[in-house]
Amino acid sequence: MDLMQDKTHEHRPPRPAQSPAQSPAQAIAKGTGTGKGKIEDISQIVRQLCDLLTRENAALKRHRHNEIQAMTERKEQLSRLYQGHMNNIHRDPSQLKSLDPAKRNAMAQSAMRLGDLMQENASLLKANIESINMFFKAITNAVRDQQEKKAAAYTSDGAMNAYGLTRRNLAVSFNQTM
Repeated sequence: MDLMQDKTHEHRPPRPAQSPAQSPAQAIAKGTGTGKGKIEDISQIVRQLCDLLTRENAALKRHRHNEIQAMTERKEQLSRLYQGHMNNIHRDPSQLKSLDPAKRNAMAQSAMRLGDLMQENASLLKANIESINMFFKAITNAVRDQQEKKAAAYTSDGAMNAYGLTRRNLAVSFNQTM
C-alpha cells in the first residue's frame, strides 16, 4: 500500500478542548475537555496506534526501512497523546469507572491488543538493530582482515607481515553499543 494514500485516509483524533494559547499536548496535560470526550479520544488514539504498529511491524518483518521511517513522526505524535491521556486516567480513574461495562471491556481489549503490538514492535526493532550490528561487524572484520593481509610490517627480527604489529596500526573499527 502506498504510504501517501495511507496518510490521506488516516483519521486524526479530535483535538481536546483548549484555550487559543494552548497546544493539544498542553490541553491533554491539563486535562481539559469532558470525560466522555477524553474516553472517545483515547479510544481513537489506541485504534490509530494499533493500526500504525501493525503496519510498522509488517514493514519490520519485510525490512522496509523507508516505510518505517515514514511512520516515525506519526508514531511519536500518537504515543505522546496516548501517554497524556493515560496520565490523566491515572490521576482520575473515575473516567473509566463511569463507563458502561461493554465500553470498558472494549477499551480493555483494545489496550491488551496495543500492549501485544508494542511488545512485538519492541522485539522486531531489537532484532533489526542486532542484525544491522552483525552486518556491520562482519563488514568491519572482513575489511580489517583484508588490510591485515596487505599491511607490511617488520618485527624486531626483521620478518615481514607480523600480525601483532599490523593489528595495532589499522584504522578500521566498528562502534558496537551492545
